[in-house]
Amino acid sequence: MVRRRHELPRPGRPRERPARLYDSLGTVYEQLPGDQELLVEYKLFEPAFYATDLADWGSALLACQKLGDRARVLIDLGHHAQGVNIEQIVALLDGEGRLGGFHFNNRKYADDDLIVGSVNPWELFLIFFELAEGGLPRLTIDQAHNVEAKVEAMVLSVVNLQEAYAKALLVDRDALRGAQQEGDVLGGHEVLLDAFRTDVRPLCARARAAVGAAEDPVAAHRASGYAQRIASERESHQEITT
Repeated sequence: MVRRRHELPRPGRPRERPARLYDSLGTVYEQLPGDQELLVEYKLFEPAFYATDLADWGSALLACQKLGDRARVLIDLGHHAQGVNIEQIVALLDGEGRLGGFHFNNRKYADDDLIVGSVNPWELFLIFFELAEGGLPRLTIDQAHNVEAKVEAMVLSVVNLQEAYAKALLVDRDALRGAQQEGDVLGGHEVLLDAFRTDVRPLCARARAAVGAAEDPVAAHRASGYAQRIASERESHQEITT
């Protein structure tokens, strides 16, 4: 039976919606085992543009504060308005002990889920600089590739993350702190640029080899024939089932 328009349930008013959200999250939070945490993600848009209950890091942080100490904010790099200083959000949440983790990707405009570091490697470097200051939280990748080969794109994303982290570890923090204290903005910027411009690819390749991984993971994946083998197996399975 199809309801008439006037019979459809009315959405909650703006003041009622947060209370319902906190109540539902609180029910989940209370059931968590003591060694687990609840990560609250946010997004500027979806499922709506004009009435999204967790539209930014502030609304997610507020929800976490209401839930308890084991609730933390999850950052997705594609879930912000244009021009947002994500590394500052990282620093603020980490300083409050509420940084729960990351969904790494990249975007040109909205939540494009591109290869991480493919659009804005400088931003990725600055994020890892802040993470290196406070300790790495949960790092995950949230990408949906429609043009690139999916596995290769994911492998390249991991490589880009490793290189951004390596560059962040190379920052001369004493020199940066000195420039900041003297109000030397350009000098501080140059300290960061020195690390960012360093070619860390050979270093990262040696680090991978030291733990038994491939120096060039993308080339190794291609040489393995994995993608072709899996595609062939799927075709054979489809023929059998049909």
